[in-house]
Amino acid sequence: MKKLLYLFIILFSYNLSSQDLLKLALADKTKIVNKEGYKPNLKTDKWNVNNYLYELNESKLILKDSIILIELISKTNIQKLMEWKVDELNEVYLTKKDQKIIIKAALESIKPESKEQERELKRKIRQYNNNPNKWRDWPLSISRPVFSDDNKYGMINFKFGNNGGYSSLYQNLNEKWELIGIFNRFAY
Repeated sequence: MKKLLYLFIILFSYNLSSQDLLKLALADKTKIVNKEGYKPNLKTDKWNVNNYLYELNESKLILKDSIILIELISKTNIQKLMEWKVDELNEVYLTKKDQKIIIKAALESIKPESKEQERELKRKIRQYNNNPNKWRDWPLSISRPVFSDDNKYGMINFKFGNNGGYSSLYQNLNEKWELIGIFNRFAY
């Protein structure tokens, strides 16, 4: 019974930690999200890891130890690619690539804060629906978060429509997640 309770507590705390990290990661991004998950092609060889560390440490000393980065990349590479469900992401509209976006459903899901934001979102959705192949930023594809074994670091990967993407590294400081660096930037 104790083992079952312990397992439940671990899973519950992991879910809360994951929700907090996802909320932070999506704070300044589009709320039109690809239902299909995203799995980046990150490599753990010495050359690539050194490049990732260089990108992370370019402006300030963020991460000195490559072992944490290799651990997170390895977890990303082995995780299963799963579709996102509505209850996993807050205030986003889930769609599939090249699928028309239903304006009313998107507004109900995203809940714009002002009439101006609502008008802007409607305008962008109409533009996207008219020509989804030329839209560079939508839909946002996002990987599931992965966490270091000690739960001090997390990583999420993004792909913006057909525009490129990057990987984000987060650190858990005093029970609060903070973005500490971006690496593996790419563009099409």
